[in-house]
Amino acid sequence: MAPELLNGSSSLVSEKVDVFSFGIVMWELLTGEEPYANLHYGAIIGGIVNNTLRPPVPESCDPEWRVLMERCWSSEPSERPSFTEIANDLRSMAAKISPKGQNQQQQPTSSQNQVQR
Repeated sequence: MAPELLNGSSSLVSEKVDVFSFGIVMWELLTGEEPYANLHYGAIIGGIVNNTLRPPVPESCDPEWRVLMERCWSSEPSERPSFTEIANDLRSMAAKISPKGQNQQQQPTSSQNQVQR
């Protein structure tokens, strides 16, 4: 849950609240773990509200993924990206990944060469 809901500074659920949660979901997808699984609820709430607690990001995390997650976790709602920005960033990251089993510069097959002539 976003810090502004936990500390009572806002009672409004907004896109920025959902973006905070989406950042946590990104971490769960990355690690396959439950965030803060070994902490008591009070410690979790206090840590999030005081901006001293975020899930640990593995060293192997892609830098772009890390930056996007951390932007989503910002303690300041206005600093969190919109879902439009998130979607654009994710599309950009996906475009850089070659499909499994394919080289980025695949040679056309002989049948493709014939079609292109």
